Amino acid sequence: MYQSKNITGITVDMLRAFVCLSKKLNLSKVCSELGTTRQTVRRHITDLETILGEKLFEVVDRQYQLTRFAHDSLDEAKSLIMQLDTWAGQSALKKNTSGGLEKLQYTDSEGRVFYSQQHPVSQIAMNGLPLLKKAFTAWGNAETQIEHEAMAEIRPYTVLYRKGPAGWVYVHVGSESAYARWFGSTVSKSAIGKLITDDDAGDEYDEFTGGAYSRIYDEGGVRLDHIFAHLPRDGGNPEPGTFQRLLLGGVFPDGTPGLILLAVITENVQIEALPESEKPSMPDDLIMDSLPCHVTK
Repeated sequence: MYQSKNITGITVDMLRAFVCLSKKLNLSKVCSELGTTRQTVRRHITDLETILGEKLFEVVDRQYQLTRFAHDSLDEAKSLIMQLDTWAGQSALKKNTSGGLEKLQYTDSEGRVFYSQQHPVSQIAMNGLPLLKKAFTAWGNAETQIEHEAMAEIRPYTVLYRKGPAGWVYVHVGSESAYARWFGSTVSKSAIGKLITDDDAGDEYDEFTGGAYSRIYDEGGVRLDHIFAHLPRDGGNPEPGTFQRLLLGGVFPDGTPGLILLAVITENVQIEALPESEKPSMPDDLIMDSLPCHVTK
C-alpha cells in the first residue's frame, strides 16, 4: 500500500463512498443516498485510491465500472462498514464470534428478527442429518468437483452459485431443494441467472444470508449453520422457518470455482439466541430430516 503525505488514513466516509458507488455505479445516485456532493464523492474515491495504490473504478462510455482490485476488495469494505455500524448501534445486523464460530442476528424493517448460528463441521459426522451426511460424503468422494458422478444423487437438493462481477449468480436450483420446496416451483425455476441480491433487501440482509459465501468460495472449504428466518412461502407472505445450511466449496468442469449450498428444512436447530417459544412448527411435507428413499445410504 502507498499513502499520500496529505492523507492521514482511510476514513469511514471513503469506504461508504466506495461501497455505494460500487452498488450504484452512478455519481448522482450516490450523492442522493449519502447526502453529499459529486465533488466530495470523487475526492473520497481519489483519496482511497491514493492510499491503496490501486485504481478502484474505470469510466467506460460514461459509465463507472469496478476494477478487478475493487471487485476483490468490495466484500471486505462492506464488512468493515457493517462492523463499525454495529458497534455504533446503527446497523440492523448484529454479529459476534465465539470460538471461531459466528452468530448473527438481523432485524428487518417490519421488526422481524432473523438468527443464524455457525456450528462445527464435525457435528455432521457425529449427529448430522442424513442428507447433510450424504452431501458431505459425496463432496469428499467427488474431490470438490461439482459435476462428478458422486454428486449426482444430492444434486436435486442443492443450489449452485457462481461469483460474477456483480455478485452471486444462481446457476442451478434443484427441484427437491429447500429453496424449491419453500419458495415454490415458479420462483425456483425463474432464479437461474439472477443475482441473490436482486431482492434489493439491503446490505445487512445480504450479509446475514450470504456473508459466509465468499469465505467458503475463496477457501474451498465447508461451513455448517443453523438458521431461523422469515421468508415468503410459495409466493405468499413471509413465514418463520428453521433450516440447517451446509456450504461447500466446489469446482466447475472448466476449473472455475463455485459454491454448493444444501439447506435442510428441519425443526432440529440449535440457536442460543432464539427463544424456544418462537421456534415454529414446520409442516410435515416440508421437513427434510429423513433421507429420501431414492437416495442410497
